[in-house]
Amino acid sequence: MATVDELARQMATLVTTLARKGKVVATGVAVVVLLVGGLAYLTGLAALDGSARSLWTVLGLVMLMVAVGAPLLARWRLASISNRASGLLGDLRTLIARDADAQRVVIDTVAVEEPLPVAGRDPRPVIYDSRQFNGLRTVSSRANDLRELPRAMRAVTTLPLLLGIALLGVVVFGTLGFVFLLAWIF
Repeated sequence: MATVDELARQMATLVTTLARKGKVVATGVAVVVLLVGGLAYLTGLAALDGSARSLWTVLGLVMLMVAVGAPLLARWRLASISNRASGLLGDLRTLIARDADAQRVVIDTVAVEEPLPVAGRDPRPVIYDSRQFNGLRTVSSRANDLRELPRAMRAVTTLPLLLGIALLGVVVFGTLGFVFLLAWIF
């Protein structure tokens, strides 16, 4: 069986790797949402008149801010994990050493049976990894003396939701942009 230090180091490495991957994905999604949403917003402004235009000016801007803000919030939260990696490691050591449930959750999370990485690449996708952390989030939220671990678990476990909000924004703005384009042409 692995020692507390080995488990904590493996878990911290897993979390920081996920944070690094998640930042890249969140940034890409934010750019796509901004591009699609911004074009749909501008098309709506060109296609609408009167009170419909006034409504779209406010409603479309709020929708765009939410859709772009969600992945940016995820990126900001994930960036804080990398900046506080030593605190995260200390919190993991503390939690694993004093709580048998936490140690079991960490072992279950770290010891996922998967093929070895090929050419230094980790084959696990970001969203799949984040689901593994719900148990650790529950265990860490009960501890009042830990600071970095609950923040890191919140960042990792809310990543799929925030990216889902952004992707829903792409679908909504894409649809509205098409409708506005047809209204503008005809």
